[in-house]
Amino acid sequence: MKNLEVADLLDKLGDLVEANGEDRFKVIAYHRAATSIRNMEKDIEEYWREGRLDEIQYVGEGIAKKIDEYLRTGKLRVLSELEAKVPAGVPGLMKVQGIGPRTAYKLSHDFGIASVEELKAALESGKLSEEFGPTVTTSVLEGIRKLQAYSRRMLLPDAEGLHERLSSFFEANGIRIAMAGSLRRGKSTVGDLDLLSLDKRAGELFRDYPEVDRVLESGTKRARVVLKRGVQVDLRVFEKAEYGAAMLYFTGSKDHNVALRNLAIDRGWKLNEYGLFEVKTGARLAGGSEKEVYKKLGLTYIPPELREDRGEIEAAAKDALPNLVKLDDLKGDLQMHSTWSDGREELSGMAKAAKERGYEYMAITDHSVSVRVANGLSEERFLRQWKDIDKLNDKLAPFRILKGVEVEIKSDGTPDFDKEFLDEFDVVGASLHQSFNQSPEKLTERVVRALSQPSIDFLCHPTNRLLGRREGNRLDLLKVIRTAKENGKMLEIDGEPQRLDLDDVWAKRAMEEGVTLVIDSDAHSTGQLDNLAYGVLDGRRSWLEAKNVANTRSLKQFLRFVS
Repeated sequence: MKNLEVADLLDKLGDLVEANGEDRFKVIAYHRAATSIRNMEKDIEEYWREGRLDEIQYVGEGIAKKIDEYLRTGKLRVLSELEAKVPAGVPGLMKVQGIGPRTAYKLSHDFGIASVEELKAALESGKLSEEFGPTVTTSVLEGIRKLQAYSRRMLLPDAEGLHERLSSFFEANGIRIAMAGSLRRGKSTVGDLDLLSLDKRAGELFRDYPEVDRVLESGTKRARVVLKRGVQVDLRVFEKAEYGAAMLYFTGSKDHNVALRNLAIDRGWKLNEYGLFEVKTGARLAGGSEKEVYKKLGLTYIPPELREDRGEIEAAAKDALPNLVKLDDLKGDLQMHSTWSDGREELSGMAKAAKERGYEYMAITDHSVSVRVANGLSEERFLRQWKDIDKLNDKLAPFRILKGVEVEIKSDGTPDFDKEFLDEFDVVGASLHQSFNQSPEKLTERVVRALSQPSIDFLCHPTNRLLGRREGNRLDLLKVIRTAKENGKMLEIDGEPQRLDLDDVWAKRAMEEGVTLVIDSDAHSTGQLDNLAYGVLDGRRSWLEAKNVANTRSLKQFLRFVS
């Protein structure tokens, strides 16, 4: 299979395109296609031979042609051209927060710095003191630290795809495995994978998995391998009577597990991955299932997403855990884009796909005029789009397309359309996409002023972070949350896996402050409508119930809510 090879090629192409200063949406397209191909179970060469490359999620006509060229010739002309233009170290240096294409080019061309490690050494030695002042040096070093920590982690879709391939491999051999660790908790990024099984054959078989690069340990109880992509996977085998305790142990965060062990100690018991035991006699008290262990400790069952020691144990002791929001609770999706702005599919296709998912409504929220890089719409173009929406609503009724906009918050905090025009929309989200170099105070002031505008309904992806690529705007989020509450505004959890913004910590705080959340896909194609599931997962980690999420309401209820 050449899936990993083609995926790595597209990732490299995306990095070089970005380093060359080209359209950022083209960069995103290459990386999304790479992720999709990397997570495929079927061989990409089968799709290629059958002329079906465009059936692969996120692989459009242009990318399909490049894959075809590579599989036919073993080369890719555009990649060679970009490699000739861009110094070798530039793409890697650009991954550091605060290092853009021009700075990366200068560092590589003028100073001969070809890697992040070399950049770190140059900064620490003072070699770049004339280029960077003390404040910038400190900031870039912090960016390097975060990048190096993140580089060992995967986004949720990558981790899920890897787990699915592993499951298929074991199932083909009659063995069942289960996920544990941070993947089961639904964290936005995942490091190593933790797998559990009841089958003693699993450990020995793991050595034969095609993607294994190094076997660190192999036996009937435990196997540890490093895959070719650098990910470590730990597989543990337990007896049936131990399995629930093992699943509990290998799923919970360190702090959650310590808190559970302390509960056991208080009762004269011992809790570990093999079970809950009475210390004096060694008798097993529980261990076959997670519910059994929790019940014996005087707790109701705690969903995996909450096992972070953020109050869930105290709530479980009082039988006061939230009834967490579910994907099926959502009646609509309130942020997505079409070819009118920067989406890759027609409005009609997005609407039909949303209706097929069982939604009552969706909002099409193409960008406003000042976001030129995303082909933002003028008032005149929105009026034309509304005519198309009206026609589609006649055809798709009772499903309803809401006339929405992702309006840009200008550098002074005002939206780039006036109130009279914004009031014509059914729903208005507001975003920051420009002037990120302002101070934290100024950025916060912009958002606060925007949330004070009567025509704005919610703040989209509040920090505008991109996991592993951009840290996010340095907002005073508590002030933002309290401003939203005071003005009756909503905050968004953006389900795009590279965003998941607000994160679970701040979304939980917003809920506690009484702010209503919106969970959206931020889809730019029909396939990306599935992003909503990641948003819901982030919402569950945030302790959200259906009542805390605006788009769990029916169409009639939602329109009344935002009116």
